[in-house]
Amino acid sequence: MEWQFPMTMTIRCYDCGKVFDVVLHNKNPHEYPCPACSKLEVFDLGAWERKAVAWTEKMTKRIRGGGLG
Repeated sequence: MEWQFPMTMTIRCYDCGKVFDVVLHNKNPHEYPCPACSKLEVFDLGAWERKAVAWTEKMTKRIRGGGLG
């Protein structure tokens, strides 16, 4: 997957539930303060991408194999 930076992403504060936009400049993890409660949320695009690829591969194997697990 090819990313074009800077890019806007919406993230959620897991403390207060506020959803807010951040600007990503690369795939590295970065801390973003919640505008509502000031708690620092860490977003790691690289880790998110790896999880998405693994999930896609798992679902592809499930569909091809015809099994549910």
